Amino acid sequence: MGMSSGSGDKKSVQSEINVTPLIDVLLVLLIIFLVVMPIMMKMEPLEIPRKITENEAPDPNSIMLTVKVKITGDIVFSENEKETPIAAAELVRMLRPKLDAVAARGAERVIFVDFDDSVPWARVVSTMDQIRSLATDVNHDAVKVALKVKEELKAQ
Repeated sequence: MGMSSGSGDKKSVQSEINVTPLIDVLLVLLIIFLVVMPIMMKMEPLEIPRKITENEAPDPNSIMLTVKVKITGDIVFSENEKETPIAAAELVRMLRPKLDAVAARGAERVIFVDFDDSVPWARVVSTMDQIRSLATDVNHDAVKVALKVKEELKAQ
């Protein structure tokens, strides 16, 4: 960075930057970030469903709750194959009594989310967040939300 005036005098002032302290500071900052980043990252637990065997039949007392997000913005709520179209704003109000009834029976509160292929992913995630907000525990784990597997993907 420094410039020399061309005079051969060794006693003249040299205006070169000393990069050693700069590199030391950068290395210390790098070490600090390497130590702090794993602490700051929030870990989200991932529960992988177990593989169901072909002989295994579903529980006849279970209730399958499905929410389908349409491209129009409407939502179709399905309870054991009985479909009910609802507005997106009414989702939480409609689901709360259904989930309370499932919890009263002692069953696990699981809601499957399905969506049309052309629905923006942000809308699907927003719907899943609305459903998880129904949980009363701190981590919102009391209500489990799962994406429904598409039939075309199962065949592959």
